[in-house]
Amino acid sequence: MIPLFGILASAGLELIESFIEAGKDKAVELIKEKTGIDLNTKQTLTPADIARLKQFQERERAFLELMLQDRASAREMQKVALKQESWFAKNFVNLFALMWSLAAIAYIFIVTTMQIPQQSVRFADTILGFLLGTIIAGIIGFYYGSSLGSKIKDEVLTKKQ
Repeated sequence: MIPLFGILASAGLELIESFIEAGKDKAVELIKEKTGIDLNTKQTLTPADIARLKQFQERERAFLELMLQDRASAREMQKVALKQESWFAKNFVNLFALMWSLAAIAYIFIVTTMQIPQQSVRFADTILGFLLGTIIAGIIGFYYGSSLGSKIKDEVLTKKQ
């Protein structure tokens, strides 16, 4: 594999470099899938490679900015909801998160303490993965943020300044 960090940084590919720092194998695989460039076998990057990587980086940056805007609008919605007179309107997001958290806890308890029929194990695993990987992770990400979102937000703010 080429000495990635120096070449990527010198080509202005900071976002791709940060992807590789976060998870080298997955990032290299994603780059190969999206651009056709296999960083595991490249010794040097051609100008065409750099152009394809920059195009990929800009698409990813645009996607990440949209993701950050989406999260910001959700938080803005919550600020507006907190100004409402209705107790339910003020607490809907909290109640929704509480309901899913309790459902996840109950499901985890049931799945780990009860005997699951062999033909249902795959379904139980899928639901458990969905609860933990999507619902609970989303709730934690909403209330506490995520390290990826924070890192990207810092990069976007730095570039805008």
